[in-house]
Amino acid sequence: MGIQNLLWQVTKKAFTGGIIGVTISDRCCSVVPVRGDSMSPTFNPQRNSYLDDYVLVEKFCLQDYKFARGDVVVFSSPTHFRDRYIKRIVGLPGEWISSSRDVIRVPEGHCWVEGDNKASSLDSRTFGPIPLGLIRGRVTGVVWPPQRVSKINRWICLEMGRLFVIDLQGETYSCKHCHTPFALTDDLISKVFVNVTVGEMEHRIMMTGWHTVADIFCVCCGSLVGWKYEIAYEKSQKYKEGKFIIERFKVLGPDGGGYDMNEDEPMIGSDEE
Repeated sequence: MGIQNLLWQVTKKAFTGGIIGVTISDRCCSVVPVRGDSMSPTFNPQRNSYLDDYVLVEKFCLQDYKFARGDVVVFSSPTHFRDRYIKRIVGLPGEWISSSRDVIRVPEGHCWVEGDNKASSLDSRTFGPIPLGLIRGRVTGVVWPPQRVSKINRWICLEMGRLFVIDLQGETYSCKHCHTPFALTDDLISKVFVNVTVGEMEHRIMMTGWHTVADIFCVCCGSLVGWKYEIAYEKSQKYKEGKFIIERFKVLGPDGGGYDMNEDEPMIGSDEE
């Protein structure tokens, strides 16, 4: 009886531990190996090493699928679902990416991924943008081998020339930090701004009432530069829908100068009349 009871207790604890482990791996985080050198030098920097990097993958990002350019993610292959890849996000939904063959706009609900070592990487340059639903987690750090333990930083090399930036000829409003142009001065009354990405929609109380808006960001440096009106709930404010606002103190004017935050009109945008 003693041995049988001991075996039962061990089996029960092992089963409980297995259930807890599966739950943590599925919902919270997991440790996965990195094979090959497609992400070198970020992972497996020494090609002849017998020790592959093992990385920590967090799953909380899957609750709302909010990612940023530069995130390293694990995702299922769009062609062979059982295969898993680790790549870096280069383009987000709505952004324009310059590939070797053409300029491509990343569809909504998708992202563009590439390996840091593009010479030996199978990525979006081959199979195109991937659905966000295929992402299985975001890599936060290297946990093995001991000498390689480190945090993974979010970065992207603009020298790769993959992010497609539209150039504007004439007097423009541009990003205060990286000088990326957003709009021609003659186009501010339109609904067309370039080189910006649109964030998640949310409800806000503005000076003119309730609106559903989305923040807009510079496509190059990621700086918050203003917002876009998606829905206006007051009839008198319906004309704002689909139009942009860029904040004066976050952009450079046509003369290349900045704006004072204390000016009477703190914002410029596509809803000026």
